[in-house]
Amino acid sequence: MASLVPNRLYADFLMPSRIGDYSAMLARAQAASYRVTSIERFWAEAAQHDGQPRQRTLILRHDVDTDPSTAAAMWNAERALGITETSYFFRLSTVDVALMQAIEGADGNVGYHYEELATLAKARRLRGRDDVLERLGEAQQSFRRNLQDLRERTGLRLAVAASHGDFVNRRLGLPNWILLEPEDVRRECGIELEAYDDAFMRGVTSRHSDTGHPRYWTTGNPIEAIDRREPVVYLLVHPRHWRRAPIINARDDARRLADGLRYGLPGRGLLGGR
Repeated sequence: MASLVPNRLYADFLMPSRIGDYSAMLARAQAASYRVTSIERFWAEAAQHDGQPRQRTLILRHDVDTDPSTAAAMWNAERALGITETSYFFRLSTVDVALMQAIEGADGNVGYHYEELATLAKARRLRGRDDVLERLGEAQQSFRRNLQDLRERTGLRLAVAASHGDFVNRRLGLPNWILLEPEDVRRECGIELEAYDDAFMRGVTSRHSDTGHPRYWTTGNPIEAIDRREPVVYLLVHPRHWRRAPIINARDDARRLADGLRYGLPGRGLLGGR
């Protein structure tokens, strides 16, 4: 625990850019004959081929939690390698209409990184699972409004969604994706896939997510999976872990600390994972 604060400070304010490492990892996958693709494209093609990919596949997902400028830098690094079919999910707080439209225009996939359940719990200071579940319809209605607004602002389909994780979700044991469990809600909202759907994840043979300094990976280094030629590698990355953005990070840390204090969990909003 004592190392959490200095590690977080280093990652947020001092860490050199790791975009070069990111490019090298993707180039290594290409050299191993991996096709890099988006969640949406993989899902569509899996449905046509009985869930079996046509070749080694790396599904690349970006959750843009805090820093659209680094997301753009990662996207530029991908394009330099000829990679265009990747997935980017934006929160309401990180929406960058021009970037989102550019990614879609280059054959990428943009989706909504939603968090209405956590937002409701924090706003109402709901500390019990039952209290939150009683208001599930209210959170779903907020999701409908926010998604429709995003579609109008961007002109994009936004047919794939990915749940964001917040300290409130972890405390309650309720992920945001329970909003989209009912099929009628999905149909009404035009959501074709949630990134955490079991049906989608069954096609993945090796799953990896990045994290902060000094670990960098939560479930093993994906390069090891690439080197052993796993058939389908699923890679989730967050721009924040690849390039420092001191002003953005300071604002986000302050906001998360304030959320934790208002909710009654001092300190957890600052250092909790995503």
